[in-house]
Amino acid sequence: MTRYRLILAAALVVSGAALPLVAQVPAAPGGKVPAAPPAASPGKTLRPSPSLMPVAPTSAAPAAPAVVSPINQPSPAQGPTAVPRAAVTPQASVTPPAGPPSAPAAPAEATGSNTAGLGLQPFGGGDEAARLEYGRILARNVDSVAVSLMTLYRQTSGQPMAGATGPQMLSGRERDRWTRCRDLYKDFATFTTGAQSIREGLPPTSQLSRAAAALDTALSEIEALAECDNVASMISAPGRWVPWAEHYSNAARHFYADWYPQMRAVHEKDRAFVGALNALLPAAQMMAVPPGLPNAPPYAGGVVR
Repeated sequence: MTRYRLILAAALVVSGAALPLVAQVPAAPGGKVPAAPPAASPGKTLRPSPSLMPVAPTSAAPAAPAVVSPINQPSPAQGPTAVPRAAVTPQASVTPPAGPPSAPAAPAEATGSNTAGLGLQPFGGGDEAARLEYGRILARNVDSVAVSLMTLYRQTSGQPMAGATGPQMLSGRERDRWTRCRDLYKDFATFTTGAQSIREGLPPTSQLSRAAAALDTALSEIEALAECDNVASMISAPGRWVPWAEHYSNAARHFYADWYPQMRAVHEKDRAFVGALNALLPAAQMMAVPPGLPNAPPYAGGVVR
């Protein structure tokens, strides 16, 4: 019994010696045991263990180069400090003029082509037959100009173009219309001296002389037709008319309002002049009296009677 107790006591001693070994932490290489981290006290900030912190590179190992995003990477053409430029739209870009602006085309009067082929030189004298023949040509050409102007402005608005500030805002057809009107006006201006010249040598009380005097008066009173020459000059030489819009608007409005009644008055005197000529002409040379012009102008919406 005593021997059994001794064996039991020895077993207990061996077990007590083995228990501390179970709780021990293996030693680190070199035989050193790392100190246990201190317990966190209330109110203090916990910091990671130094073993978990990244190790700074040593001088022997160079740092890896930073990766540059392709979006932010400078292009070789700009250089490292280039600043991106703002996009320029075509509306904002300004192209410097290559040189002075080209001069406008020379007006027709500079080339001597400002005629519709209806102008007349004054009567150069001669016998009665020559005078009457000249009168026939004069009467025919007056009628031709009146009809040509009616055709030229038929179905037009009868108003200046609203908002036009320069000839470039007029259509090519509109510019051509004013040029042709100017040519007709230049020819028409020769009829006054023609009517005066045919009266020379005639008895002032003769029917032909009185008809020629009445035609002469009507020709001298038509002044709105001169606006064709003015507007044609505004188109070919706009720099001479400043402010252009005001000059154009006033001239065109005057022309559209007055040329037709004035031309119609001339045409009526021309028809009377033809009647006076026919009274002196042989039957084979008599002229047909031109039909009268309508009361209304030829503009779009006008009432033709």
